[in-house]
Amino acid sequence: MARTTPHQHVHTRRTLIDGEPLYRRVASDLLAELRTGVVPPGERLPGERHLAGHFGVSRETVRQALELLRREGLVATDRRGSHAALPGAPVEAPAAAGFPL
Repeated sequence: MARTTPHQHVHTRRTLIDGEPLYRRVASDLLAELRTGVVPPGERLPGERHLAGHFGVSRETVRQALELLRREGLVATDRRGSHAALPGAPVEAPAAAGFPL
């Protein structure tokens, strides 16, 4: 029988970074991207799965980060998804790939 080595997990589940909950760090990073115009005001944000991959976290962490931004009035959610709600002119037609892929 061949000897096998245990799998090395590159991504470990993190809940705190420097004492700060991970969802708060994601919310802060997403807000920074919104403020730099990566996603203009009113434009739809990528889905949870895409954001989770972008930030290297779970979808639950993304949900918590979006909820935090919603409570602060920085992101709005309707039946079509979440949208940037920062002050500024709303976007008439969303850009094809306005968020980093």
